[in-house]
Amino acid sequence: MNKKTIFSAAGIAAFLFFGCFSLLGERNLTNEPLRANPPSSVEDINERVVFLTDYDEALATARRENKPALIFFMSEDCKYSRQMLRNAFVDPDVERLSRSFVCVEIDVNDPESDRVCDVFDVAATPTVQFVTSYGVALQRVTRLQSGEELCDQMQIALTSAAWRSAHTADDLARR
Repeated sequence: MNKKTIFSAAGIAAFLFFGCFSLLGERNLTNEPLRANPPSSVEDINERVVFLTDYDEALATARRENKPALIFFMSEDCKYSRQMLRNAFVDPDVERLSRSFVCVEIDVNDPESDRVCDVFDVAATPTVQFVTSYGVALQRVTRLQSGEELCDQMQIALTSAAWRSAHTADDLARR
């Protein structure tokens, strides 16, 4: 075999290998197995993780229920936002932990969301911003997250919110 034959064979093998991925459509970039029956729309997700769509209402609910808020900044035309809705937000652990938050979904393309996007300086989707029940920023994630990664971030946010709440209560008691 000469070098030209070897390179031709390697090129054909590479084309067949990588070409198969493009035939499969959207690739799963999270290394997370795709769900057998992924939800087809935002409405289907709302049956699993309850998202409010009004930030002010969500913050009022968070104060009333004494819970931190998870703000999911997304766009319907962002494939990574759709991937998070289909994969991360249907993860059983994420679903379970979401009950400890008031979750709000903000569509960055909606003109009514401009104020909230400005407050949190959102420049890209998907972005997940965790805040206290009074809207104080805890942490944020600005990239596609798998269910496991999002679950880890949610646990950190819960710990941060509890710590902040305890120290705020101590500060108020000392006054």
